[in-house]
Amino acid sequence: MCRNLLLAALAVALVAGPALAGAAAPPPSAHQKFASAQVVVVGKVTAIEKNTVDASSPYIGAKDKVAYKVAVVKIETDLGGAAGLTHIKVGFVPPDPNAPPLRGSGGVIRPREPVPELADGQRVLVYLCKHPTADFYVMPYRNLPANLGAPGGAAELEQIKKFAAATADPLKGLKSDKAEVRIETAAMLVAKYRAYPALAAGTDQVAVPAEESKLILKAIADAEWDARAVRTPAGVEAFFQLGLTDKDGWKQPQPKPGENYYAAIKAAYVKWLDGPGKDYQLKKVVAKK
Repeated sequence: MCRNLLLAALAVALVAGPALAGAAAPPPSAHQKFASAQVVVVGKVTAIEKNTVDASSPYIGAKDKVAYKVAVVKIETDLGGAAGLTHIKVGFVPPDPNAPPLRGSGGVIRPREPVPELADGQRVLVYLCKHPTADFYVMPYRNLPANLGAPGGAAELEQIKKFAAATADPLKGLKSDKAEVRIETAAMLVAKYRAYPALAAGTDQVAVPAEESKLILKAIADAEWDARAVRTPAGVEAFFQLGLTDKDGWKQPQPKPGENYYAAIKAAYVKWLDGPGKDYQLKKVVAKK
């Protein structure tokens, strides 16, 4: 697994929920889109249905209805959540060509962000969630599909295949005889498990199986934590995504002046893992049913 893959994977847990209206935020990485989606598939758009469908926006509290175009996607590869399906319907609201320009400070016109949309004949990688009331899936805000016929599409697909493989069979990577593979797998699993599910009206936390949890926590302890020593501080990134609190027996250390911050946090984590954390189970964030 490449270093760039892990860097992107570690950023997933920064998706704490929907962005505030009007707030500037970097576009989500492919791994952030994967982590927050219910269904991820590769397929070809075989049709755009003639009639639009009126349905509410899928976001919490939305009441006004909008006209969705509906694409029919023939599934080639299920990367998560589409077992048994051969086709899937995807609703999207195309951009309004008559929308007034956006103006920033000083009246400067700024470009609108691209919106997720599909076209007949496209071969795409899509990140989907079920519309709460309509009979189709949607691509949540800013979760742009990857056009596999365009530059960058094939590279994004290869990244997601690796991420999907790691999360589909966690124990395979976590029990690898290569420390690098164990650490990278653990980092990707933590990123996936701690991501906020797109369109969720609320969340619950479900314990990860005990064996898998122990292997993840051990791999984090074995990782390099110091960002000054390596470009990919897998340990410290994954650690903070765990969200440990005093209820878990965790006490945040206060490094002394001149003390290496990363070393102090790692030492405290290793000590916690051998003591209060020995029976701790990683929690997976899931949409409330």
